Amino acid sequence: MLSLGIDIGSLSTNAVLLNEEGKIVESTIILTGASSKKAVDSIYKQILNDANVKKEDINVVTATGYGRIRVPFANDTVTEITCHAKGANYFFPNARTLIDIGGQDSKAIKLDEKGNVLDFVMNDKCAAGTGRFLEVMARTLEIDLDDMGDVSLKGTKEVSISSLCTVFAESEVVSLIGEASKVEDICKSLHASIAKRIVAQAKRVGVEGDIVMSGGVAKNIGVVTELEKKLGAKINISPEPQIIGALGAAIIGMENATPKIPVGIISSSDSNAGSRQERSCIEYDSSINESPLPKIGYFCSYIPVEIIRAAGFHPVRIRGKEGDGCASDEVLCGNLCPYIKSVTDQKLSGELDNLQGVVFTNSCDGMRRLFDAWGRMDNNKNFNYILDLPKNINDLSIKYFASLLLKFKEGLEKNFNRKFNLDDINSSISSYNNVRETVMMFLDKQWNGYIGQSGSEIFSVLKKGINAVPEKFTEYLNCLMKQKGRVFDSNTPSIMLWGGIVEDNRVIEMIEEAGANVVADDLCSGSRYYAAQVDITNDPYLALAKRYLTRIPCSRMTNVTERIDNVIKRMKERSITGSIYHSLKFCDHNLYDYPLIKKEFEKHKIPLLPLTCDYNIASLGQVKTRVEAFVEQLIAAPAKC
Repeated sequence: MLSLGIDIGSLSTNAVLLNEEGKIVESTIILTGASSKKAVDSIYKQILNDANVKKEDINVVTATGYGRIRVPFANDTVTEITCHAKGANYFFPNARTLIDIGGQDSKAIKLDEKGNVLDFVMNDKCAAGTGRFLEVMARTLEIDLDDMGDVSLKGTKEVSISSLCTVFAESEVVSLIGEASKVEDICKSLHASIAKRIVAQAKRVGVEGDIVMSGGVAKNIGVVTELEKKLGAKINISPEPQIIGALGAAIIGMENATPKIPVGIISSSDSNAGSRQERSCIEYDSSINESPLPKIGYFCSYIPVEIIRAAGFHPVRIRGKEGDGCASDEVLCGNLCPYIKSVTDQKLSGELDNLQGVVFTNSCDGMRRLFDAWGRMDNNKNFNYILDLPKNINDLSIKYFASLLLKFKEGLEKNFNRKFNLDDINSSISSYNNVRETVMMFLDKQWNGYIGQSGSEIFSVLKKGINAVPEKFTEYLNCLMKQKGRVFDSNTPSIMLWGGIVEDNRVIEMIEEAGANVVADDLCSGSRYYAAQVDITNDPYLALAKRYLTRIPCSRMTNVTERIDNVIKRMKERSITGSIYHSLKFCDHNLYDYPLIKKEFEKHKIPLLPLTCDYNIASLGQVKTRVEAFVEQLIAAPAKC
């Protein structure tokens, strides 16, 4: 039996042919060039020729690397993270920490004694500290890339290179050349800067056991030397570190040689009845957002929509503009939360002109400043209202928030010259209470298998409900709950998705396409929006304040430990396999919480993937690789919550 692994990287394409005894029959490395498809065809022909075998002799082909989907004849595709771990384990069974530096990315991977991934960290879109970075620097220094490592060993001092950005670092190198700095010292300094970045990655996953390095940069003795200095340990390197990913793919192909049964949804036998029911629900769906009331927009799930509706308006959460706009760059600075930039793009495009007003909260400093910016854009003519939000949760803060809600009610009355009374607000509270109760019933039925929808479909439903007319959305949910159930494979890894704002369904779709089920969430755009009801009392503002402040908190509030404990408790109650913590870039609240979250999840031995994205996902390839590698990790070594 022969298993072929093909690793299509940004700079090189590598192939390894493995026999059933686990021995490498042949390996080949070529440059990828401009076309990964041509590289695949070329390396396939070359390895067949070098090994003197025919296509028919190869039993299984497994593809990995960023171009893995370009191998049409592959039996399976696996992420390079999983493959490099397996390949490293082949040469070094005691390896527990793997550093892989390829052409466009760098990774630090923690693995177990079988070569399964336990944890990993991968660089972002920036090419700093990768093979491409070194290639650019070698060209700038006018030396061969292969000679760069040896040249750096002759350096006697480090010169200042403050930036790891490839473009900026190149400018610094040009300046150093102009200052007559020695090429040897510049090379040494470049390698030292790379080592600092990579060591920081390795320490995030924990440096344990034998350390192994793979990827083309492992051939650079200068980088290896600097890494060993900063790690204080020897780094193990195989005779040919570039083939580690392809080798791992071949090993996985050999292990998975038996045909797989596709995992997915088993449809109800009564398909005609399901179709009729589905058509009925679609009719409800088409009208849930139709309201005769004028609209008021808002941003945060801590805004009491009950007050807006009692005032005679339909509350609409502002979601932002789809696609990558750049109009906001004209009025806002660049390093702001992508959600803030996206909603500003939407405002500047005129898509929010139908709103009678907008309600802000001081949920973060960016949102607080957005209130100022929008006021200037409107010349303070529109109804832009900011609601203060306490960070602490106690009796005093609840009373304080209640007083602010009463002022909000009075602000609406004054600005729009309309009055609403106790009956109006309690009626509005009852409508939203009915929605929340129905949503909780709907989610409970979904969990127990009565409703056969994927996590992506459930999330779409919950998102629709946020801006829907509450009475119509309740009818829509009741219709969905009459659908016949479909059963999910119980062996499929289950995922809890939580963290900051998630609006893009592609996040959940990628998780489920990778082979996992998203079965629960803790998101302000998901189930958390519907959590907890409001008591009907003679002081509705105090009741509203209590509901909004004491429900499951978000990262903006101070009680982060309660939030973490709630997620872990839910995961254990439902035996959920792993967790994905989603955060938007530059979201300080969510990103500051992560070290504590990681510590608690490690204590409970629950796999956790941090996923930092733009509001509208731009780097799909990077996000997809992370997600697929995490799901592969869960499949190889599932956690037991």
